[in-house]
Amino acid sequence: MAQSPEKDSNAELDAVKADLAKLRGDMGDLLKAFKEQNEAQVRYRANQARDEVKAAFDEGMETFNRGYERARERGEKGVEEAEQLVGRHPLTSVVAAFGVGFVIAKLLDGGRR
Repeated sequence: MAQSPEKDSNAELDAVKADLAKLRGDMGDLLKAFKEQNEAQVRYRANQARDEVKAAFDEGMETFNRGYERARERGEKGVEEAEQLVGRHPLTSVVAAFGVGFVIAKLLDGGRR
């Protein structure tokens, strides 16, 4: 006996509904896998960027420290040379300091008299 056309339509409709439900589940799984993969890539790239920034910062600090040490050494050398110069010529140093102070005072006074 042949089935009625209405039963065939209902069976086909049920099969389409089942296929759509399976497709919906597969799409959900696919989107979840895609999201997890993207999150992993973002974490990896963020770690890479953090490492690059840290390396650049460390290199900058090393450069800064080298420059600071050079400047400190030059300053110490300059102070030592000034001390030696004053020690060799004490009277000249006192007169020069007085003269420089006098000139600075006159410049700062600005003709107020």
